[in-house]
Amino acid sequence: MRVVITGGGTGGHLFPALAVHGALIRRRPEAEVLFVGASEGVEATILPRLGHAFRGLPVHQVKGRRWRGQMAALLALPAVVRQASGLLREFGAQAVLGVGGYASFPTVLAARLRRIPTVIHEQNAYPGLANRWLGRIASAVAVSFEAAAGFFPAGRVSVAGNPVRPEIRPGDAGEARRRLALSPGSFTVLIFGGSQGAHRVNAAAIDALPRLAASRGRIQFLHATGEREVSEVRQAYEQHGFPARVEPFFQDMATAYAAADFVIARAGASTIFELAALGKPALLVPYPYAANDHQRLNAEAMVKAGAAWTVPDQYCDGQRIAATVEAALEKPDVLRRMGEQARGLARPDAADRIVDLLERVAKET
Repeated sequence: MRVVITGGGTGGHLFPALAVHGALIRRRPEAEVLFVGASEGVEATILPRLGHAFRGLPVHQVKGRRWRGQMAALLALPAVVRQASGLLREFGAQAVLGVGGYASFPTVLAARLRRIPTVIHEQNAYPGLANRWLGRIASAVAVSFEAAAGFFPAGRVSVAGNPVRPEIRPGDAGEARRRLALSPGSFTVLIFGGSQGAHRVNAAAIDALPRLAASRGRIQFLHATGEREVSEVRQAYEQHGFPARVEPFFQDMATAYAAADFVIARAGASTIFELAALGKPALLVPYPYAANDHQRLNAEAMVKAGAAWTVPDQYCDGQRIAATVEAALEKPDVLRRMGEQARGLARPDAADRIVDLLERVAKET
């Protein structure tokens, strides 16, 4: 079986793609997989480093660019679709999986023009414009959230969940903290803002530290800041006397999650389902400029289930962070219940469900 997996642009789209790849190879060791993404996306660096076959397309995001950039990206689209079509022909693709992100659109469209069966996966509670359009022509659609199913043809959509990287699994908290040079017995807060960090969350965390002075000695932090603010944030923890492991990002997120009692993070779909898989209680700070405000809707699904708290980005300040961390520290029973509710949202078979769809559509043609 020869499968193209297309999409990316951010780690949030890439990690589920890798999870599906792993599930496919476990089931069909003889399968051949080609990843197709943006030549300037994170996938262009990460996938070859991991030893995966990758081809890049000169595709650029339309949303968020000035009108001239949008026009240039749209005018270039036919040529990119032709290039994607050539890659599909050269590889001999039997099925194509689009995992979202601006890089997936030209390849999924090219596949349908070549009559190659396609599956698209929509991560978020509110689908983006590209996936809403592609959903009309795809052979099958998998969604992470039940709320997204209504945007796609009823006969072709199924709720699969969001695939989680196989390395994201429960671990021993004490051992994880020792590996990170932290105290095995201290209440541990993990803070991260996605692959690029989050300035608002970083600033609020710094502002929270003097407000948490009474709990110094009981709390420690793991904080992924992004590249730009690591020195400033590290200095703030040192200045206020809090033990902390501060990095631009954590290469080993499984260990970081295992060490954490409580998580403060953005509300991308990959983060939501990793928290669910691990049963981690969290404060979610939705990124306010996400397309269609989908991170707010993702967070609301967790809050509705009793699995998380949330605060809008504009109200994320030191006072709110400090109050939330204090509440988490003093209410272990509440955190335990939140973790149990989070596990109830997990779909550990999400990657296998998507492989089921790929096999089905490939057989039907």
